[in-house]
Amino acid sequence: MAPLASSGQFSEPPWDAPLDVPAILAAIPPDTTIAGMFFLAVAEGARRRGVALAQPRERYLPFGFYPVVEFAPLLVAASQAFYPERSLRQGLRAIGTVAPQVFAGSVLGKVTLGAAEGVHAVVAAMASTYSINIRPCSCTIRDSSPKSMVVSLTEVQHFLDSHHVGVFEGTLQHAGVKGRVRIHSHSRVSADLLLEWA
Repeated sequence: MAPLASSGQFSEPPWDAPLDVPAILAAIPPDTTIAGMFFLAVAEGARRRGVALAQPRERYLPFGFYPVVEFAPLLVAASQAFYPERSLRQGLRAIGTVAPQVFAGSVLGKVTLGAAEGVHAVVAAMASTYSINIRPCSCTIRDSSPKSMVVSLTEVQHFLDSHHVGVFEGTLQHAGVKGRVRIHSHSRVSADLLLEWA
């Protein structure tokens, strides 16, 4: 079988393309939810930086579930406040890279990511957390080779080709390797990611 990277389907994410935030927010189904730990992580990032961010609610529980339509605008505001020198896509990417660290600090993360050894196991563990923390969505390993993996994501409603690329870049870092992530988009909410490392 040919190496995964030779398929020619994958490319660099569109880092320089404009991002139509109002259209993305308007398209998010109101019943799509995400774990509260990610709201809390953004709030903690703001606190460390001395940045004031308006939270939609006064209180979030780490394993409570809240609408993605509340989280996505908060993510945009945080990206602009935390990384004012970067484009919005790059800011969303940067915040995504810390998601594995955030999840690894949770009780469930310690059981899943904490128990994983080796790049393949770490990536598979991170993929398995998607359906747990974002509802509904799916994240599966479609293909694998010694130095690459293809991760398929569906029904990821917020910033798939920037923020979630960053999540898997952070996953490679968490696994202790240097690598890159390329994308083959099927739609705004569905894509395959090709992870490669040395």
